[in-house]
Amino acid sequence: MSDAKDQRPIDRIRDSAFSMQIGAPEDGRVCTMVDMGSSLYAVKERAVYAVQLADEVDPKRTNIAVPNTQQRLLSLGARNPEVARIFLTAHTLFKATYLGKDFPERKARRLAFGYLKDIAAMMEIHSSLVAASEHAVAGLSEVVAKDRSLNLPSLGNAEERCDAFAQKVGHAIDTLKAIARLFYAKELSKKWIDSLASLAEQRYGEEAPVARFMREVRGNLLFMREIRNMIEHPQEAAYVRVHDFHLSPSMELVAPCVEIVRRGEVPVSETLASFMVQIIEELVSVGEMFIALLCGANVTSFSGFPLVVADIPPSRRPEWNPHQQMSYGIVMNGEVHPIG
Repeated sequence: MSDAKDQRPIDRIRDSAFSMQIGAPEDGRVCTMVDMGSSLYAVKERAVYAVQLADEVDPKRTNIAVPNTQQRLLSLGARNPEVARIFLTAHTLFKATYLGKDFPERKARRLAFGYLKDIAAMMEIHSSLVAASEHAVAGLSEVVAKDRSLNLPSLGNAEERCDAFAQKVGHAIDTLKAIARLFYAKELSKKWIDSLASLAEQRYGEEAPVARFMREVRGNLLFMREIRNMIEHPQEAAYVRVHDFHLSPSMELVAPCVEIVRRGEVPVSETLASFMVQIIEELVSVGEMFIALLCGANVTSFSGFPLVVADIPPSRRPEWNPHQQMSYGIVMNGEVHPIG
């Protein structure tokens, strides 16, 4: 490094210490920082921000006016189970230290954050649907007119809302495929769900946790991957149809709902809001376990001790992160001791 007196003004500014207030007070405190490569993600209690230093924007130091930047990415943070169970779990487990020096941990974390963003978008679509439905019902008059007609409430765009939701679901499933390929780049075929299920059984045994998991979730993953296609290209024995508000024969107002028909399955009809909640909950659970079990199946030893992916006892979880359930653990004398 050159003597300070020989430095350019831009070098003195860029090399000097600095502080930055990230986000707003209502976001809570910064709980952890995650290295994403081109930026740091500041995970606050109720939000996530991307922080870029001036050198990341202007690496050749050509413009002294370029500032450090911050940008709000999510209005969810460490206090939200979705962030903890997906992104903070990925931050903990996607480490080359434990998965081998060639594991692309930053790419893996970016994929996990993309998965989280899709889930957050689904949550927003659901919240918007619920609010619009409540608004539509608020103006309902239950009085039947003299001509025996009743003016029903209407969303008007129930199908569009469902289709937007299905797009996010499909993208999330594609992200799981991309995560799986980080571990098995050459082994997985185009039909990656069946391919991963078969590989897990052959490589780790039928009763291995990752093999059992893939058997259990295979059907749901295939269904969720096909939701959008079933909406846009319905077939006689495979379709998802969306219905707006309607009246039942018992004179009950039925909320916007979906009718789901699949080959070999009992047809299902349920409210669109309930359908969305079930899919979101399933994707959070599947994403969390998918990350944990793939890492558990591929983890190496640490300082000579066997490593596993283990549950974090509630008493070991930090106050700012009560929802993250998985971490690495060292096996010593037959007992698992969580790391961190």
